[in-house]
Amino acid sequence: MAIGNRNQPNKTSFISYNCRSVMRSIDCVKLLCQTADLIALQETWLMPHDIPLLGGIDRDFAYTGKSAVDTSAGILRGRPYGGVAILWRKSVFKCVSVVECKSVRLAAIKIALENRHFLVFSVYMPTEAIENLTEFTDCLSEMSAIIDSNNEDSAYMLGDFNAHPTALFGKELKLFCCEQNWMCADIDILGSSSDAYSYISDVHGSRSWLDHILVTEAANLSVIDVRIKYNISWSDHFPMELIC
Repeated sequence: MAIGNRNQPNKTSFISYNCRSVMRSIDCVKLLCQTADLIALQETWLMPHDIPLLGGIDRDFAYTGKSAVDTSAGILRGRPYGGVAILWRKSVFKCVSVVECKSVRLAAIKIALENRHFLVFSVYMPTEAIENLTEFTDCLSEMSAIIDSNNEDSAYMLGDFNAHPTALFGKELKLFCCEQNWMCADIDILGSSSDAYSYISDVHGSRSWLDHILVTEAANLSVIDVRIKYNISWSDHFPMELIC
């Protein structure tokens, strides 16, 4: 099953995947590691003390991750929903620094590669609801502020934005991208009128296009293709692959 471009040295593969528990989907993530150079994960469902488990998925990958759980609140009940992480192939990306993000919905790294450098984000937005719109736009604004404060022209923002193109968050996302001169690479390449989808509801089987890959103007120059991996179904989301 070919899911990347490891045999083409001038190309690299970034994958975004809402894995709905990285421990439950660990075999799938290991499979993605075989061909991808960077994997942005959402809904890892890890407690803060479990973050180092990300380092055991594939020894060729370094990692950073963030739990959505505040352990200072006392005894926890139920599962630790949320959480984001980024895994990157150490032999390809040798100079990487973790970028601090205030929101638990964001993880970010800065990569220096030969004479280039760029930012990569893993993003997990709140579910679409009018009461969550402020948090949604705050996350977008934080990414913009991080890009500006790092004086970076190139940034890749991969994740579950919970933003179907024709719904509330999708329209807000399009507006924000226009204001920032960002591109939504997956919609641009696959087409807004296509039958593409990245999520299937467990409840009623409906399909939505919730996952996206945003890029700045400079980063967009490197984009070759975007693919949704419909043959990988460990989660209610499908992995989305960016070829650069």
